Amino acid sequence: MQARSLAWYLGVCTVLVTLFALVTGAPQRPERMQRMVDAGAEFAAVPIEKAGEVRLHDPSKGHDYYTSTAVVRLAPSAGGPPVTATVPLVTPDRPHPGGKVSVLYAPTHPGLGALAGDEHSLGDALEGATMGTGRVWIVGIAWAAGIALSVVFLFTRRGFRSFSRLGHADMAVRGKCLGPDFWRRDSAEEQCLRIVTVSSRTAHFLVDVAEEHVPASLRGQHLWLCWDARRGAEGRRFSAGVTPAALVSDEGWVMHGMLKDGDAQLLAAEGVSVEKTVAGNAEPRALRLWDPHSAWLLYLPSLALVLAAVLIGCATLLTFDITGVWRWMTGIAGAVTGLALGHVVMNAPYPPVLRPAMSPNDTDRSEAPKRTCT
Repeated sequence: MQARSLAWYLGVCTVLVTLFALVTGAPQRPERMQRMVDAGAEFAAVPIEKAGEVRLHDPSKGHDYYTSTAVVRLAPSAGGPPVTATVPLVTPDRPHPGGKVSVLYAPTHPGLGALAGDEHSLGDALEGATMGTGRVWIVGIAWAAGIALSVVFLFTRRGFRSFSRLGHADMAVRGKCLGPDFWRRDSAEEQCLRIVTVSSRTAHFLVDVAEEHVPASLRGQHLWLCWDARRGAEGRRFSAGVTPAALVSDEGWVMHGMLKDGDAQLLAAEGVSVEKTVAGNAEPRALRLWDPHSAWLLYLPSLALVLAAVLIGCATLLTFDITGVWRWMTGIAGAVTGLALGHVVMNAPYPPVLRPAMSPNDTDRSEAPKRTCT
């Protein structure tokens, strides 16, 4: 469950960061630049013959700059009359006839035109880099931040430990399941299974299950509620307000979840060590993991497949040389589609036909754990 959750979080993060990288990057050199490169393009300072549409820009931050449309003179490498080309310019100084500007052009084929810029502004594109060094760092940092947030989210939702082996520091209490409910505090609300102990104490076993996930036979069923007593209840380990917990049924199944620190402290008074619950048993029982969400592939809605196809289509379009607002619109559409896909998959309706198949009464037996609750 922890590995599947982490894979889901990392997958969402990777899709969003990849879409951002595809939008801000360039899949290949622009077609015009590619023709120049094939013809032996190089940088050169060429004279300006005429400058028109000159405009001064005064940004709130930074230096003033000029934009203009200039006619420049390109000299062929094989001699012959010069060739003129019209290029858009962005310069710190006002352009004027007779001045010089750096451009990229192919001296052997000056008729291909020119691109204004120097090694600093056009160097990455000329080398075929998909994006500049600064953008590479931004994408890398964004992905690293996504990984860190995924780990933090996993810690909050699932904890960092497994209950495949219950240890001496784990505590257990006997209780009865009252069915799905919600843990509420102020405006916060989380899904849970409500457990009541023999001393009438109530605990909220935090797990993403709703009414349709739980068979009727679970209500009123007696089981063991186990939790990590080293975190939360005793406060000796870092805690985010919850501690990993597990429900262990007499019928041979185990469900993983979390327990609020307040509930853990409340139950500590009547809880016993897991080792005491297995004392006197010659053979440990085999348990089977029960997680209704593990069957999500069986009830994946058709809308999810449509959204997945749209997401793949948006990513494919971004590998082509589309520029400007259309590129950003495609990227935004892909990001929205990806988030919608995650929402649809996470909130897919649970078909009633799966409930009998996933009933804890029909669990199989598997390899016995080292320690289990009985």
